[in-house]
Amino acid sequence: MKKVLLVAVCMLASQNANAAVTSSTVHGSAGNSLDASISVGDALSGLIGTELPGDQGWHPANTNPAQQLPIFTDDRGGSGLDGLLNDFPPAGAPTKIVQYDLANPTDLAAIKILTGNDGKDGRVFSTTLIDVSTNNGGSFTQLGYFESDLPGTVNAGQWGSTLVTITDDGGAPLATGVTNLKFSFFAVDNTGGEYRDPFDGVNPYTGIDDTYNAPIASPLVWEIDAVAVPEPATVALAAIALGGMLALRRRRIE
Repeated sequence: MKKVLLVAVCMLASQNANAAVTSSTVHGSAGNSLDASISVGDALSGLIGTELPGDQGWHPANTNPAQQLPIFTDDRGGSGLDGLLNDFPPAGAPTKIVQYDLANPTDLAAIKILTGNDGKDGRVFSTTLIDVSTNNGGSFTQLGYFESDLPGTVNAGQWGSTLVTITDDGGAPLATGVTNLKFSFFAVDNTGGEYRDPFDGVNPYTGIDDTYNAPIASPLVWEIDAVAVPEPATVALAAIALGGMLALRRRRIE
């Protein structure tokens, strides 16, 4: 696996002036290489999102409803045509816009996005804009725009999956009191397995012109996780358990 660290373009300031919302990328050699990183039972597990206006639908080959929205949150990863988004969105426009309404206001520690393709080409990359709401969808704030890789990165058969993990690098919650999450997924690849950002000309989120035409091929989204900050009681129990294990180990050494 190859690891890539990218600093996200964040639209939401951290409470800690020295901290920032960042994303890290890990590539897996096969489509299922990163399945062990899926967070089972996260805040999105089993939820079916709502497709919003501007959504471009699904790739014509992806006609099975079971391989569409349910794939995003079923905690199992994907293969084949699972989660294949529609190609040829307008330049600069997302191809899939989906909103999730959480069961309860939630403090988030991380968001994970798993994409992949058994064909090991440019569809394994991801470009995602994430918005959060803390008032039951009454209004949204941009959490950030996240590219899995640098424009020009080429996947020529070496990777079958990509995991982007978004956190606050200062250790603070990524977002607090979240009631709704909105994900906008963009096309990623134009030709030859080469990742491109979704804009012709200057990318308004990065301020950079990658000099490429906008991509036409979209990713296969195999999992979206929203990992909650552990409850204090859970943290305390874990600390007690760890303390007990250390005490037992000391006694065995003595």
